[in-house]
Amino acid sequence: MRKSQRIDKVDVKILTALQAAGRVSNLELAAKVGLSASPCHTRLRQLEKQKIIRGYRADIDLAKVADHVEILSFVTLHKHGRAQQGAFETLINDTPQAIACYQISGNFDYIVHFVCRSVGEYVEIHNALIEQDPNIASVTTNVIMSETKKFAGYPLKELIDPGALKPE
Repeated sequence: MRKSQRIDKVDVKILTALQAAGRVSNLELAAKVGLSASPCHTRLRQLEKQKIIRGYRADIDLAKVADHVEILSFVTLHKHGRAQQGAFETLINDTPQAIACYQISGNFDYIVHFVCRSVGEYVEIHNALIEQDPNIASVTTNVIMSETKKFAGYPLKELIDPGALKPE
């Protein structure tokens, strides 16, 4: 696990506000976090420079623009060396329908989140992955029936130890 970078309470306020509304203007953001516009802008650019803020994205309601199915695949590999894991991860990174992948502990090695036009398209991708990587031992597939809690940002106030914050 990587060591976290030290930030202060104002940085936490900036990050929390941006998670809720990424298109907020600098003036609005400054008002929300209790800064004037110039220092707020400077802090924002510093958070981007440090790669704490990795980017900005739109939250798209996919059901309104495309029929689709979402699938979680639990993958187990035969061998677990760096080369075998790297080959699998490269294959997943080259698969556009794989929108997220996590290496995990426990009974499986990876969880892959797929978004496909149909179950049939997923089956084709599944078969192609197995053909391309003979190190895949098993894939357990689960269709997501509904989203019961949408990702709304990280709970920064609950995760960051107040004692670990740098002084303002």
